[in-house]
Amino acid sequence: MDMTEVMVAFLGVVKLATIFAFVLAIIWIRHRYGTRKREAGILLEQEQDTLAQLSRVADKMEQRLETLEKILDAEQPKWKERT
Repeated sequence: MDMTEVMVAFLGVVKLATIFAFVLAIIWIRHRYGTRKREAGILLEQEQDTLAQLSRVADKMEQRLETLEKILDAEQPKWKERT
């Protein structure tokens, strides 16, 4: 395996790790506000807007992650074994 293949594999892992961390952050925020809603009974309108926006971003990120995985599967079929 030459240096180029190592760099491609490394960058793929870094991209996936970044996306994964972002999705986890959004899930944590959803959970936090969900808990807060149960405690307070309602969310403020601004919090509802923020939560809706984060939900849309999470959906887009999930689609992007699936697309990246499909690309990596096509270009590097054994990429999952390396991670």
